[in-house]
Amino acid sequence: MLATLLPVLEQLSDGIHIFNAQGQLIYANESAAQSLGFSSPAAYARAHRSRFRGLAIVTLKNAAGMLLASDQYPCMQALKGKTVSEEKLLWVDRQQRDRCFAVRSLPLRDVSGCVQYGVVLSRDLTALHWANQVIEQQTQQLHHIVAVIPSLVADLDSQERHRFANQAYLKAFHETADSIQGKSLQAVVGPIIYQQLHDALKQALKGELADLCLPISGLEPRLQYKHVNLIPQAEGRQTVGVYLVLGDISAHKHTADLLQNETNFFRHSLEAAAVGTWDWNFETQEMMWSSPQEQLFGLTPGRFDGRPETFLALVDQRDRGSLDAAIERARQPCQHFAAEFRVGLADGSIRWLSQRGQVLRNDAGQTTRMVGVTFDVTTQHVAQAQLMHQMKRDRLLAKISQDISRSEHIEKVLPEIVEAVREYLAIDRLVIIDLRDKSGKVTAEARTPEMESMLDWKMRHPWSVKAAYLEKFKLGHPVGVADIYQQSFSESELSFLTFFNVCADLSVPLLEDEQLWGLLSVQSRTPRAWQAEEQRLLETIGTLISTAIQRDRLHHHLTTANRKLQRFAYLDGLTRVANRRRFEQFLAQEWRRLMREQLPLALIMVDIDHFKAYNDVYGHQAGDDCLRRVAGILRSAIHRPADLVARYGGEEFAIVLPNTDVEGAETVAEKIRSLVHRAKLPHQGSPVGQFITLSLGVTVMLPHPLKVPDDLVKFADQALYEAKATGRDRVVCQLPK
Repeated sequence: MLATLLPVLEQLSDGIHIFNAQGQLIYANESAAQSLGFSSPAAYARAHRSRFRGLAIVTLKNAAGMLLASDQYPCMQALKGKTVSEEKLLWVDRQQRDRCFAVRSLPLRDVSGCVQYGVVLSRDLTALHWANQVIEQQTQQLHHIVAVIPSLVADLDSQERHRFANQAYLKAFHETADSIQGKSLQAVVGPIIYQQLHDALKQALKGELADLCLPISGLEPRLQYKHVNLIPQAEGRQTVGVYLVLGDISAHKHTADLLQNETNFFRHSLEAAAVGTWDWNFETQEMMWSSPQEQLFGLTPGRFDGRPETFLALVDQRDRGSLDAAIERARQPCQHFAAEFRVGLADGSIRWLSQRGQVLRNDAGQTTRMVGVTFDVTTQHVAQAQLMHQMKRDRLLAKISQDISRSEHIEKVLPEIVEAVREYLAIDRLVIIDLRDKSGKVTAEARTPEMESMLDWKMRHPWSVKAAYLEKFKLGHPVGVADIYQQSFSESELSFLTFFNVCADLSVPLLEDEQLWGLLSVQSRTPRAWQAEEQRLLETIGTLISTAIQRDRLHHHLTTANRKLQRFAYLDGLTRVANRRRFEQFLAQEWRRLMREQLPLALIMVDIDHFKAYNDVYGHQAGDDCLRRVAGILRSAIHRPADLVARYGGEEFAIVLPNTDVEGAETVAEKIRSLVHRAKLPHQGSPVGQFITLSLGVTVMLPHPLKVPDDLVKFADQALYEAKATGRDRVVCQLPK
């Protein structure tokens, strides 16, 4: 099933791990193997085979560094039928390297809803993870540096209230870390120093860097600084605070450089990972996009105008509802933002994007901003769509094969098969054309209501009569026409195709023992470029249908032959009436049936009088002819299909008459004796008369569980014996007491 997807899956940069329902690894691409430190997918598969569901290959941790329970592993979640959204997982690979991956898992189900496969997708975040770690470490280092440098450093919000101050600042103004939180600048530094800083503060709060030099009074002589730097803090287009640095210029530059390096490092890490970043300010309804973010949406850097309406207009209309719902959920308390959607690119292609974000709120709990990242997940969606398409195709072929194998005759399931194929290919008409009588008759059809029916029409279009096409079909080659008006058809041919609303056609030959017998054709009323996959599917279905038809034909021949053999096996070779074996089988069968229905069963035993003398006088060849003549007379006397005439042995015959009473059986016996008299077959050796005569013994029984068919034969034999003993050429009836 995965064969057609291998070239696609192997090219993905993301890891693809596929497990069957028993937890066995059935496929992994190169990226999946490398993510766990294996040299190849084969090495990964070997290591997994020796583990129970591969759970001991690596030890997984969540983003917080906590060990993940084995039943929470992505593959286990998928096999339990759960879809796991993207989460960050940490592990040490086989080469003892610390790795970080974004992992998703999802179950794939069969037609009955049971989980058939578990798919795990992994994307390498190692570089980004360590970039974040480095940034966090640098931030901590920066705080340590700020804490120990002799310069006075304070962090003020837009209302000039303190959020942070280093030890030098706290000591200079006789404050503690707790007491200074939220205290205004004027209350800490006093009115004189505040007045000196007032204009520079206003400039900094407008977003402009302020650098001034002035005497600072009121401090101890050793802590007096003459250089003051005011650095605005911006979020988007707003200034949200000011860094106040009192010291020399070198200390200020050192701190600013560290902050700039931190920002650049983070930005370059995201760009290297092809991750877009965005910032949505709900209060101003403005959005800020990074250059990679614009490129992911198919825009050249600098083209995005910052309007949310522009962003939403770029999203495919099919996904707008789910995106709006995700945004609304994220604005509820304690919710993160997560959404996947499609965007159309300038070349007409579709790109799938995944966005993850964090919602920021003010002190009142109101949503003010949302920031996040954007990833390209097109390859995962394409792989998943192709996998689902392949599974759907396999299910169709499996159902067709099953329907054919369960049916005794292909004609019974053919209408359902052609309709299923038509719906799968989303075409207007599918027909089977029988070419064996050279008329091209349509024998099966599935169509939309808009299409004229071709059933029972004799086809006179190019696919069934033109020699050039027929030669291709005989060699097993399909013929596809994307647009009939681009072909060199005659006016009559175009008229025929137009009448049946055929604009495009793909026909594959139906062969039996390399002989062309028909066509499987799909037709569209609009131009259509036929795909290689569609052709392969039709060829496969054509082979199944041809094989089934050949099977049915062979079955018919075998059934006919078996019937002939069975008939021969149950006939007496000389007289052409039923033989002794058939007599015993038929008698037992009718005995059981009439016992259930509580109806009578009659038996007539017939013997040719003095037949040995006949053979002595006329010879055995004439005796055989006499037996055939008598058997013919017996057959002529029996008219009901349920009655049976059989040769019991030698010159003796038996006649079984189901559902016949004594009077009826005696009537048949007398009729037979009379017919033989009328035939006047000479018998000079008979002491009874000069012609062949018969002795007949008749009996009738009601079948009973305590009796057997042999009881019926015994009474008939006794009656026959009595007929012979009392002078022959007569009918004697004997009934059980």
